[in-house]
Amino acid sequence: MVMYSVTKKRWDAITHHDGQYDGQFIYGVRGDMQVCKPSCQRHQHLARGDIKIFKNPDEALLDGYTPCPDCFPFGKLSPRDQLVYEVKSYIAKHYDQRLTLEQLSEHFHVSPGVLHRSSLLVTGQTPQNYLLEVRMTRAQEMLREGKLSVAMIALKVGIPNVSYFNTVFKQQVGMTAAQYRKKFN
Repeated sequence: MVMYSVTKKRWDAITHHDGQYDGQFIYGVRGDMQVCKPSCQRHQHLARGDIKIFKNPDEALLDGYTPCPDCFPFGKLSPRDQLVYEVKSYIAKHYDQRLTLEQLSEHFHVSPGVLHRSSLLVTGQTPQNYLLEVRMTRAQEMLREGKLSVAMIALKVGIPNVSYFNTVFKQQVGMTAAQYRKKFN
C-alpha cells in the first residue's frame, strides 16, 4: 500500500480543521481507527504520529479504518452504501479466512443476491472480486518484504492452493509472484 506523508500543509489542514482540503485527502486516526475529512471537528488533540493519510476511501478501508460518524468522509451514505462499506471493511479485516458470498450475506443479514447487486451498484465490483483484490494487495506487500515463501504467502492471504494463488496473482498483477518478488528485491 502506498504511504502518504503527513506534510506540514496536511498537518496544518488537520489541526485547523480546514475544509479547503476536503476531497484532497482523508486521514485516519490510529487510536480509534476512524478516517476523517480535514475539516472534521471530532479530534481536538492529535499527535502527528497518530495520523495516517489516505487519498481515497478504499485505501482506508483496506487498512482497517471505518468512516467517522461525525464528518462522513465518504459522503452521506444510503443504507445500501453503508452495507457495502461495512462489507468491504469486514473483508479487509478477515481476508485471510475462507469467505463466501453466503457467509458474508449471513453475517450482514441480507440475501446473497442483495449483497452481490448492492456491491456491483455501489463499487462496480462483487464482494468476491474485492476479496481477491485485498488478498493480492496483501500478497504484494509480503512479497516486497521478501521473508516468506510464495506458498506461505498464499496460505497467509487465505488461498491454500498455491497453483490457484499463482494463477490469480498473475491475472491481477500481470506477472508471477516470483517475478514480482525479483522486481522488488
